[in-house]
Amino acid sequence: MTNSNVTKNNLKAVSEIAAKVMRDRQLLLMLSDQVYELMLEDLQHQRERGTNYGRRLNS
Repeated sequence: MTNSNVTKNNLKAVSEIAAKVMRDRQLLLMLSDQVYELMLEDLQHQRERGTNYGRRLNS
């Protein structure tokens, strides 16, 4: 199987899952909650990196 075929298969699988999520309100809420949690974690990591970076400059 070539990379092109793998990419097409992956795209098809993701499209099918996305369509299922869009039809199921409960799945959509679960997904949006998970995305929100990941975004909060990412923001916290960015703040920590920024704080640590600033400390190194001032030391």
